[in-house]
Amino acid sequence: MTSITDLATPLSAGVASVGQQINTVSNELITGKGSLNPVTTGQVTRLSSEVAQYTSTANSLGQAQNVINIAQTGLTSAISLLQQMQTLATQSASGTLSTTDMSSLDVSFQALGQQIALIGTNASVNGQNLLASTTGFSIMAGITTSSTVTIGGMDLVSLGNSIATSLSVTSAAVASAAVDSLTSQLQVISNAQSSLSASTLGLTAYTNEASSLSTGLQQTIDSIQNVDPTALQAQLQQLNTQQSVDFYLVTQMNQAASAVLTIFR
Repeated sequence: MTSITDLATPLSAGVASVGQQINTVSNELITGKGSLNPVTTGQVTRLSSEVAQYTSTANSLGQAQNVINIAQTGLTSAISLLQQMQTLATQSASGTLSTTDMSSLDVSFQALGQQIALIGTNASVNGQNLLASTTGFSIMAGITTSSTVTIGGMDLVSLGNSIATSLSVTSAAVASAAVDSLTSQLQVISNAQSSLSASTLGLTAYTNEASSLSTGLQQTIDSIQNVDPTALQAQLQQLNTQQSVDFYLVTQMNQAASAVLTIFR
């Protein structure tokens, strides 16, 4: 009797242990994540923080690129307007128009200049505007404040207002001067376009780097905590089989113990 009891007790404990293992494996299959010890938990926490930082950096760089895109679109529109103004100035400078005609052209000329200023004012994205001043803005290119990139701006607002107030086509002489000034302003805008294009190349490189680092770190995290479903399914099947055998043995021992007790009644 005592020997049967002595065997049943550890076997029952083994059944409980297998049950706990089954619960653990089942939970890992459901979550897709393995059970981590304190060391690996710390590693995953640290790496996850870096992934979040690089992801945030990539998003910020993408937002900065949106600001550049709007600015580039604005500069393209401004060039078109300046070219229209050049056409009006060239017509007026030809000396073949009457004073009335030149005055009429000047109204259109001034309106175009004001539109250029308006383009600069409206080129804002989330509070950032590269066409409202020459200051531009700086943005983190990595996960530390020591890694930043500065994007220069252009004051298209002042340029448009200056053109509208200082240039005119009311006479052949002033129209001729306006042609030269507009040619110069076109070059300024062209230089700004080139500068923004260079900034785009830099942002693209930084974005790709941040995305690549984020992906690499995430793969490291996955290698630490992600489970192998096929292996776990096999382990779960083995544990279920072991549990069934243990249950059977415990049942048999309980029946044997009951039979012994019956003899002494």
